[in-house]
Amino acid sequence: MNLIARPTFWMSAAYFAFYAGIACWGPYIVLYYQKLGLSGLEIGFLTAMMPLGMVFLAPVWGTLADRWNIHRLILRVILLITAGVALLLTAASSFWQVALLITIFTLFSTTASPLLDSYGVTLGAEKGTSFGQLRVWGSIGYTLIVWLVGAAMGGTVSRLFLFAYAVALLSTCLATLGLPARDISRISHRRPAVPMWQRRDLQLLFLVTFLLFIGTTPVFTLFGIYVRELGGASGVLGLTSAVAAISEYPVLFLGHRLVERLGSRRLYAIALGIFVVRFALYGLIPSTPWLFGVQLLHGCSFGIYLIASMSLIYERVGPEQAATAQGFLASAMAGGQVVGALVSGALLDSVGIIAIFGLAAFVAVLALIVFTSGMKWSGIQDVPPHQLEPEAPIS
Repeated sequence: MNLIARPTFWMSAAYFAFYAGIACWGPYIVLYYQKLGLSGLEIGFLTAMMPLGMVFLAPVWGTLADRWNIHRLILRVILLITAGVALLLTAASSFWQVALLITIFTLFSTTASPLLDSYGVTLGAEKGTSFGQLRVWGSIGYTLIVWLVGAAMGGTVSRLFLFAYAVALLSTCLATLGLPARDISRISHRRPAVPMWQRRDLQLLFLVTFLLFIGTTPVFTLFGIYVRELGGASGVLGLTSAVAAISEYPVLFLGHRLVERLGSRRLYAIALGIFVVRFALYGLIPSTPWLFGVQLLHGCSFGIYLIASMSLIYERVGPEQAATAQGFLASAMAGGQVVGALVSGALLDSVGIIAIFGLAAFVAVLALIVFTSGMKWSGIQDVPPHQLEPEAPIS
């Protein structure tokens, strides 16, 4: 089959473009708020809106997509509206103008990532390609574009990143034209349609995700402050962030072999354990040269977590409820991000960044304990992918 005729090609392209958009938006939006002259309180309000929106809205959008079998339609509408909001932000100058646009942004953008992941893990399973081999193109897109956009803006932050973000989302939308429709009506509903919140296995996964992201949030959001505390300049921040992104490549590409060899349950526990080691090392290293080695653990922690969590979810709900489950997983993740941001923000001035990273390691230990002790209670057991019953093909 011609490469561009393969759905997996377009899935990879969608991931590349979508995470290229994340690279345009994430590193620069707060700096842009500052350039507009917004106060710290106003910036805090705006940055809190997205994770709060994801807590409540991601499960709703995912449920609608599964119930009405309109995954592609919802994804395309969300991408188009979000791109439009990004363009309108280039003309906004006051807090209330920005707040209105970010409200619209939050209503729609929060489900794009879980919908894309539900599509990726399902399509990969049906076409004999691992989720990681599709998702790695997102990491590649992020690494390339975060450098290009930063270099194009020079030493300042301009509206260019908003235009680039809109282009990336429109490119993602175009890539979805090559994705096949998900015909859930042809799939055997052999799994009972039990509400997500009543299933012990999913309750455990959502709880552990919530705890984990309480710990990861200060590490990710306050990393620039941490680098400065070690005496590193902005160039060190960019290089260490690039090292972390690049470290995902081999893990995502070879993740399916790890799942087959170890099972998703063991792999998930291993990822949690590496998070503990990584966060603890942040508090122990004396200077920035050591930081590059620690950043290599990003792929072995977050990359393995991503592969294992996608596998665990898919093994337990199948394609019938994949978008719904991804929505709830994103909701748990966002809930942890909100708590982590609030707690770390409250403690930053009083205890310092090193102590906060130590607290992140403690929370990761707690997540690992909860997962390992709760596996028997929840009934989670490893189900190798090759032993899963085959699904009906995606048409």
